[in-house]
Amino acid sequence: MKVKMRRILIFLVITIFVITPVSAFASTNKKDIKVTFNKTNVKVNGASFNGNRMLYNNKIYLPINSIAKLFNMNVYYYGKTKTTYIGQVPAGEVPKNVIDSWKNIKQTDKTTKESLISKDLANINATFNSGSVKIHGKKMNTNNILYNNNTFISLQEVCEILGTNCNYYEPTSTTYVGMIPQNEVPYDVYKKWFPYKKEKLQSKPATGEMAGWKKLIGHEYESIADIYYKLDGSILNVDLKDIRKVDLNKIVEWTNDDGIKIRNRLGDIYSLFKYSNQYTTKWFRNKFGKLYEDWILVSTIKAENIVSDYLQETGQIPKQDNITLTPDAEYETIEPEEEKISAEEIIRNIENHTKTQSEYKVKN
Repeated sequence: MKVKMRRILIFLVITIFVITPVSAFASTNKKDIKVTFNKTNVKVNGASFNGNRMLYNNKIYLPINSIAKLFNMNVYYYGKTKTTYIGQVPAGEVPKNVIDSWKNIKQTDKTTKESLISKDLANINATFNSGSVKIHGKKMNTNNILYNNNTFISLQEVCEILGTNCNYYEPTSTTYVGMIPQNEVPYDVYKKWFPYKKEKLQSKPATGEMAGWKKLIGHEYESIADIYYKLDGSILNVDLKDIRKVDLNKIVEWTNDDGIKIRNRLGDIYSLFKYSNQYTTKWFRNKFGKLYEDWILVSTIKAENIVSDYLQETGQIPKQDNITLTPDAEYETIEPEEEKISAEEIIRNIENHTKTQSEYKVKN
């Protein structure tokens, strides 16, 4: 009888130890937290991200599907290990038959707009770490937060894993990922964010059509642009060239304001982008999206500042002092004259280009 009772007690103890951790884990996984939704700005390579943004513990969190769309990666979920894979899947972690089945999974449409969570929402009940998340095979260390059927993950950690810049500018409550549009942040702030190593910068005589100039070597944008400069006494000329390989004969289809689909050569569309100004940038971005953002990317590089810093550090030009105006100082701001072209004029230019291309034959 004693033996039987002992067995029953042992069974109960084992049952308690098996069941209790699961229940405890489940209960501690849910938390009431204070958050802010959609009150901070996020810009990726100059383009505003308009999906849901969660601010929690001074970190920006975005939904997994939004992260995948922003960085052009696929998303897969392996239920057996409760792991979400964004991007590449490490060899051997997932059975081949499961990976083969993923090939038939339709990824989220990149043009789909998500419903925005109210900015007034401040307190939520969320589930923490219901599974693990891996970016290109590397497991994320920060919490993932499940709320409203969306798993939010840290934008900053994603950028660290991908080797992409992520910086926050408090005066405008904006997080910048990748390239930063010109003049959106003070240059002193920009230099702190991108402390490119001046001691590694050097120059060499340029060749070809740029003969007579010098080419700057070792700057952070070498994969997408060449920076040239010519110093003649106190006169500094800087030239920036886009070196990305683009097929200008590629045919691009887009839809005008009347809903009509139009097809143009990429080179023709690029020539129209040159009309871009403060009145038309939004229209171009709405109509052409990433195509326009890619075109404008190189123009955001502060080449003049990079060259000036290099020349000052190497003693080729004197360092400039920061001059502070006294309260009684008189000064005049001279604004450069800029040709203002309306959105309507841009549309007419596009339509004229389209007419001239009406006889262009597209090879299937």
